[in-house]
Amino acid sequence: MYYDLIGDVHGHFDLLERLVEKLGYTRTRRGYEHREDRKLVFVGDLINRGPDSLSVLKTVKETWEEGNALVTLGNHEFGTLRLAFMNKPIPSPDYKPFLPWIENLPLFLDLDEIRVVHAAWHLSSIDLLTGVRACEKSFMQAVCRSDSSHRKAVDRILKGVKATLPGIAKDRFGIVRPKGRLRWWEDLRGKSFSEILFPPMYGDSLQAFPQGHEIDAVEPYPTTEKPVFVGHYCLEPQIPKVNGNVTCLDGCVTCDKRLWGYTQVDGEEPSRANLLHS
Repeated sequence: MYYDLIGDVHGHFDLLERLVEKLGYTRTRRGYEHREDRKLVFVGDLINRGPDSLSVLKTVKETWEEGNALVTLGNHEFGTLRLAFMNKPIPSPDYKPFLPWIENLPLFLDLDEIRVVHAAWHLSSIDLLTGVRACEKSFMQAVCRSDSSHRKAVDRILKGVKATLPGIAKDRFGIVRPKGRLRWWEDLRGKSFSEILFPPMYGDSLQAFPQGHEIDAVEPYPTTEKPVFVGHYCLEPQIPKVNGNVTCLDGCVTCDKRLWGYTQVDGEEPSRANLLHS
């Protein structure tokens, strides 16, 4: 089986339509299909921010039901499920009919040739969450507690591994952030904050080096393991998306107006040549 992977859509249905057409898919009565034996794989965050999350949900769900797509949860879907579980308002009432489908989606995919997770293939967190689904009441009760091991594991794989930043550090939008996301697949020992953040952040204080406890949560992903595809990181256009056997497909669709995809070929090393956008 060959896969075409899609980054964070965030309700931008027009860009999704454009990208899947580039990938060779056609729109049918129920979702998308490819004339060859290929499937779409969505890395999560189908919803919020963009103008048409409802059409994205409807079309992706139909494609999934027809066996032409796989979908993992992103932090936006999981956050919506948690709000619904706690009987709190969800981002849009239009999402409600889709919740039974969303809560049965996997937190990650471990396929024959590739792995897919929204933010980080954090090894011990993946082990803890293997076989778990958001439709399980006991699991959702656990993740509603901020101090539970399941909550921490979900946060790491869906939001990334983070560290507290020294001094004043700003993201690509000039917003000061107290924490930054780490290059979770690398051994970060002996590197400065300016070298370990993904995406990069900006500020003179980032020349400092983290203390050991600040990067203890990082579990480097072996270079000999299967390629991993993620979204989530809102990368600036000049930031490399392919880093060894880890590929990020999120280029901030809402601000850059580009939805990123990747054409996967079994046995091939990840390559920037296989990236494309809407």
